[in-house]
Order: sequence, then C-alpha cells, then structure tokens
Amino acid sequence: MSETRTQLKSLAIDQIRQANLQAASFRELGKAAGIKSSSVHYHFQSRDKLLTELLHDYDMEFFEHLDVLTEGIHRPKERLKALVSVFEQSHAKKRQCMSLAYAASPHELSDTSLAAVDKFIFHLENWVTDTLQNASLLPVPRDELACVIVAALEGSLLFDRLHDDPRHLNAARRWIASLSSY
Repeated sequence: MSETRTQLKSLAIDQIRQANLQAASFRELGKAAGIKSSSVHYHFQSRDKLLTELLHDYDMEFFEHLDVLTEGIHRPKERLKALVSVFEQSHAKKRQCMSLAYAASPHELSDTSLAAVDKFIFHLENWVTDTLQNASLLPVPRDELACVIVAALEGSLLFDRLHDDPRHLNAARRWIASLSSY
C-alpha cells in the first residue's frame, strides 16, 4: 500500500472518529493531506469503498488491541474491564467509535458499508457473549446482556462527547462491574 493511501486512511479514520462521516469526503481528506481531491480519487475508487475499507480496518485494529489487553485474562469481569478501558481511551482522546459515526449516518452508506457496520457490532457483541460464557448469576441471557453492554458503552461514549467528564461511561463501567459475581 502506498504511503499516501495509508496516510489518507489514517486521516479519514481520525476525522470520522473526531467528527462524523462528512469529515471523510474526498475534498476534506485532500485538504487535510494537502493534496487535491482528484488525488484522493486516484487512491480510492469511491467514497463508499473507502468507508467500507476503513471500517474493516477499524474492526481488525479494534479487536487486535482488545486481544492484547486481554491476553492471559480469563475472568469475565477483568475482560469486560479491559473492554471498558478501550472506550475510556477513546473518550480521553475525544474520539467516538467508528460504528457510532456510521450508524449516525446510514443514509450516506451503501448496503456494503452498512453490512460492515453490522459485522463490527456483531463481532463486538459476540466478543462480549464469549466473555460471559463462564459468568454466573447474570440478569438476562448472555447474548441479550451482550447487546445491552455494547449499547451502554457505545451510547455512553456518544453522550460523553458533549462534555469532558465521562459521566455516562463511568456509570456504565460501574454497572458492568456490578452485574454479578462473574
């Protein structure tokens, strides 16, 4: 992959996580990279293909990072703490999860990009469900609880973007830690 293409993808991910999908227009990417938007077109066939590729990359990087954080950790409570820390790191950098930006603008996405969003959310919910396999005394079935945990973390990150204080994220962390003796 060319250095310019890599730089453009990095800029696009950062702009989307900091702002929204509009920030990843070819014009905005060209401006941020100091090149013409036609040069961005040279590296990516279409904006939709760029958005789909970015989410695939984000999915891979997100779970690689989570795997590093949870290496050797088997207790569900500790694994979930690591997941919460990923969201806390995003908040500290004033960044949203890519899936939030995509989910907030479904009208801008093709079926392929929407499928990539669904794949990331499915991957995250499955990670939580797998993490909860050895947990006991859960208030609802594992797969439903995984949906609620993911929604709580994603929603908290979104709401807390309005303020420096991660009030919602802290509440989600405390709630997740209180679920049971897992």
